[in-house]
Amino acid sequence: MASSEYILEYLVVIALGLFTLPLLYRLGRGPTTSDRLLTLELIGALGVLILVGLSVIAGRTIYLDLAILLTLFSFLGTLIVARYLERGLL
Repeated sequence: MASSEYILEYLVVIALGLFTLPLLYRLGRGPTTSDRLLTLELIGALGVLILVGLSVIAGRTIYLDLAILLTLFSFLGTLIVARYLERGLL
């Protein structure tokens, strides 16, 4: 069972998870592709923060490795979509 010393960390991770719900709505209903891309980037940033919080709670560094990978793939994905937007393909 979870010890009481990590209650604040659990609350932060849960709050970050709840912050993604309105972003998921905006991702589906975004008026432009640029808005959707920005929303997806913000969801990726919140995912990284959630993984860092889980790393603190669990005391395992594997979550930090996953956070670094998520940051890398999120950045690369944003660059690829921005390139397509620049060329007018989307």
